[in-house]
Amino acid sequence: MAGEYGRSMQVAHASRMTFGPVSGHRSGGIDFKRLLKGRPGSPGNFEFSLVRTAPGYYTPRHRHNFDQVRFCLAGAMNYWPGKDLEAGSVGYFPEGTFYGPQSEAVESVTLLLQMGGAAGFGFMSYDQLNDGYQRLCDYGSFERGVFTRSTPDGRTVRKDSYEAVWEHVMRREVEYPAPRYEEPIVMYPRNFKWMSAGGGFETRRIGGFGERGLELSFVRGPRGARHTVSNIAAPELLFVAGGLMRASRYDGWIDAHAAIALDAADAGTTFELVEDTEMFIIRLPVFDAAA
Repeated sequence: MAGEYGRSMQVAHASRMTFGPVSGHRSGGIDFKRLLKGRPGSPGNFEFSLVRTAPGYYTPRHRHNFDQVRFCLAGAMNYWPGKDLEAGSVGYFPEGTFYGPQSEAVESVTLLLQMGGAAGFGFMSYDQLNDGYQRLCDYGSFERGVFTRSTPDGRTVRKDSYEAVWEHVMRREVEYPAPRYEEPIVMYPRNFKWMSAGGGFETRRIGGFGERGLELSFVRGPRGARHTVSNIAAPELLFVAGGLMRASRYDGWIDAHAAIALDAADAGTTFELVEDTEMFIIRLPVFDAAA
């Protein structure tokens, strides 16, 4: 079960989870390890997961009313004809921007963050997604990422499967923000320089997006290095890409592929690296009350 963000420091261990389905609205093999989740119904709601896709997984060309960040850990995730997110690369998939069709040729494992984007439309939780999918199965069929149903007057209606589920759950027509970017943005962290961050730590800042402060970076440090969190200006998600560490507010080891959620209440937490460790850090967008 995913840890829920906003209840002090959250830690989820992918090494202790098994892959499983979330919803059947897309075709082919796709399974999840749900690591952390946000606050359902809030503009900044999110799902932070490890995702495994099998050859044959397919989606049509589509867009979303939320943001996505993907960090490919193994294999290659196809996101556009002839374009793959390869192991070690990071992709930003902005709200309102089309991508696909996706057609997976090889198995891949990807860290996936799906979250409410800067436009403030929020993000439908995976629990809502699965419930909506199950209910729509009574009215039509899902195939190759498309939902098909027959109307009472005999017409056949086809719609992107995620869009169909969203509209069924929310009881209104989906609205998409105007795209800020032409297509998904792929980053190659290995080509960014490590910069000294003090205390033996180094950082790679690979991108910042939108007006609400989404930032992506990597941090690494040697065995024995310590860092005390003094100020968290925005909520952060950390993913241990490799290594082992401890945290003063957590009883146990934090191992490779563990995910951590931090907010302002976690100031004062001290991290100690038990092994050379590298982390992927996502500073989440900040929403005001108006959002």
